[in-house]
Amino acid sequence: MDCNVPLRPGPPPDADQPGQSGEPQLKLVRVRIFSGPQSVMQADLARNILQTEGIPCTLPGAYTGEMLPGIDIIQLFVRESDAERARIILQGYFDTPPQT
Repeated sequence: MDCNVPLRPGPPPDADQPGQSGEPQLKLVRVRIFSGPQSVMQADLARNILQTEGIPCTLPGAYTGEMLPGIDIIQLFVRESDAERARIILQGYFDTPPQT
């Protein structure tokens, strides 16, 4: 499709760069690190808990530990505005000793 705009060599104009289009950039913060033989399972559980609570999150490289033995550190990131609430929720699940 031709839009009748001449093309120029080089990178696109600054307005097409992330953060330059007037939209605020999303800042993610790490709220928890999982490690050990159950890190993938715990990270998946944490992600499901937060998503159930309406907090979007991401686990970049979550399955590296399954593919590369010995690399079992998984980081959980949420939006900066959700970080405190996410920490409190996860603390209740992972840091509270089981009752007997």
